[in-house]
Parts: sequence; structure tokens; C-alpha cells
Amino acid sequence: MKILIKPEDIVKRCVWDNYVYYIIGTNKEAEKVLLKNEEVEISEKDAFVIGLLKIMETENLIHRFNMDVAEFITNKSSIEKVGGEKLILLKKKAFDYMVSKYLDKFPDYWTPDSMYSFNLKELVEYISKFQEKLETLKTEMIEFQNFKNDYYYIKDIKKMLKFNY
Repeated sequence: MKILIKPEDIVKRCVWDNYVYYIIGTNKEAEKVLLKNEEVEISEKDAFVIGLLKIMETENLIHRFNMDVAEFITNKSSIEKVGGEKLILLKKKAFDYMVSKYLDKFPDYWTPDSMYSFNLKELVEYISKFQEKLETLKTEMIEFQNFKNDYYYIKDIKKMLKFNY
């Protein structure tokens, strides 16, 4: 099965970064494709790989960010023993990277319509505040095979998410 979609719609569905990485390959080529904004054909396999099949378009970008954070937590969290107690933790470095790179889903060379522009500004503010709160969270340092990693407590991150935004 082939899927016909415009590049702008890929951006609006928050999977542009994956599309560039897995399908196009370079930012220079991606910019050309997005600026032309002509309908492109994507195979079902490629659509699955970039995450296009599992999401729905929404103009509420903060909700989309929160859903992506929740999915990241589900996929990347681990149960670690700390002081004889089992805790659900998330590697700090991996999560900080995910949050800092989230805005790559909306390239600078994309010109959104007025609604998306407003929502994108809100998202930038929300992520900025989210990152400030992350810096204040308590972390747990765990050593494993002579490597030390900082971990966030999942419960603290979940408390930061605002779904009724």
C-alpha cells in the first residue's frame, strides 16, 4: 500500500525529524522537499518506521508533546533497586536529549499557518518551562559496571505533564 501525503502534513503530525532521518537523509534535501510541498508517495513500511501510522494530526502541540513524553517514559523506563526498594526510573541524559530535540520536528524553514504558528509559540514556552522544572527534579545516581548514570523518578516527570492545557 502506498500513502500520498504532503511534506507539510508530515510536519503537522510531528514526525518530520524521523522522516528526514530515515527517508530523506539530509537537511538540505529535506528543505527542498518541504519548500516545494508537493505530494509525495510513502510506502506503508516507511510510514510505520517514521511513526506516521500511529498518530493523528492535532493542532494542540502541547498535548502531542505530552503524549510523546508519556510514550518515551513507557518505552525507556526501567525498574532499578535503590536501597532495597524497587523504583521506576528513567535515564536523565536520554530524557533531556529527547526534550531538547523535540522542536526539531518543526524545522526553521517551515512557514506554518496562523493556528500552528500560535500553537508552536505556546509549545516553545511550555518546553522551556518544562526544561526549567527538569533541572530542579531530584535525581538518583546509580553505578553499574563502573559507569555512573543519573536517573529521574518517573513519578516526578508524570506530575509535570499538563494534559488539560
